[in-house]
Amino acid sequence: MDVLDRVAAPARELLARVDALLVGNGAPPGHPVWPLLRQVRALPGEAVAAFVAVRPEPLAAAGTAIRPQLDGYAEAVDVLAGRLDWSGPAAQAYDAARRTLATRLTGGGGAADPDSFAGRLAATAGYAEAVADWAALSRAGLAAVLAEALGSAEAVTVRTAAAESGWSAFGQVGSLGPADAAATIAAAVLTAILEITERGEELLERWRPRLAPAGGHRPIDVASPGAGSDGTIRLRY
Repeated sequence: MDVLDRVAAPARELLARVDALLVGNGAPPGHPVWPLLRQVRALPGEAVAAFVAVRPEPLAAAGTAIRPQLDGYAEAVDVLAGRLDWSGPAAQAYDAARRTLATRLTGGGGAADPDSFAGRLAATAGYAEAVADWAALSRAGLAAVLAEALGSAEAVTVRTAAAESGWSAFGQVGSLGPADAAATIAAAVLTAILEITERGEELLERWRPRLAPAGGHRPIDVASPGAGSDGTIRLRY
């Protein structure tokens, strides 16, 4: 359980009231909450509930689980590098194919080439870990916004508004007091949600080139006399 989990329960009740006021009474004309509602396309309670379900732990665990698989690529390259005990045109064709395959598996260097299969797998692990970091930092930031909202004067106004009768010590629910208070809380929460979403989209854009499918390679084609009508052996994998 993290800090967002601890504030989510009390915030849920407050945001339910905020959502109800927005749906039933709207917000003051020209209030900053209007463009935020259009951008996020969700009420603050709905948006927070959706993000509370985003957990960093499974993402971090996925990255950790992927990394040991990189050893398999290195082991396969070691096998492909073994000495050939035969010679001739077929041996030459096989040797060319295995060297090409080894390059595609790891890039042939000391570290995995970013465009190799191992490089793409390493990028997948790195992306999962980066998303886990984004989720953890975003949860902490949202928790701070919710905690501030819970202790605000606007929260007192929203809670005091008697939605059942439409009246409170602050006047009618549809009046400026509760409506403006709900809109102010909603604007703060939706701003945080929008910033979280934008950072997530920026993260994806930074990683997208490294997450492209490995290769886009054509099959390995090596010429071998007598291997067919066109003298070509084609190995597909």
